[in-house]
Amino acid sequence: MKWLIAIALLCCLPAAETVAQEVESAALASASSLSAAFPAPHPQPRPQTINDDDVRGAWELGLGYTFVRFRSSLFNARMNGLNTTLDYYLRDHLALEGNVTSAFSEDARYVFYGAGVKVSKGNSKLAPFAHALVGGAHIFPRAPIGNAGLAFEAGGGVRARLPHQFWLRVEADYVRSQLYSSGQNNFQAVAALSYRF
Repeated sequence: MKWLIAIALLCCLPAAETVAQEVESAALASASSLSAAFPAPHPQPRPQTINDDDVRGAWELGLGYTFVRFRSSLFNARMNGLNTTLDYYLRDHLALEGNVTSAFSEDARYVFYGAGVKVSKGNSKLAPFAHALVGGAHIFPRAPIGNAGLAFEAGGGVRARLPHQFWLRVEADYVRSQLYSSGQNNFQAVAALSYRF
């Protein structure tokens, strides 16, 4: 009798394995259909930021249009011209800046040159900034008391990132100059394209 029970169990063992495999494959199929119906959410990309290490040591060259309003005791002029900047980034938010602005009108010519600091904030796509520069200014027409003197420029604006390391920069500046033995309070606006390398 024991032999008969053992033989019957041996005959049932392959059938039990087949049933277990069918149950397991059915469970896997239902699990994969559930995951297809309810896919797992993809993680959101992290916001892009500029790290100090990414920008430190970078240079940025800018070239653009400038409008200068100059008022003095001798004459007043509204001039159009060219603004050139060269920045060297010590950190993401801090750069050394050199600037040359040359503008002219029918009866006047103006040149400002200076160097200073630029402080910026924001993300990798939009960055407001402020800067202050100290240098000199030359103005024509020439007066008997000279046409060169000290100048100071302070202002700010915003930079928007474009493709391929280009930036669009818009700024407005207060310019204080010491020409013709007196001081002048003037204004300039700039729209420029910059390239970072």
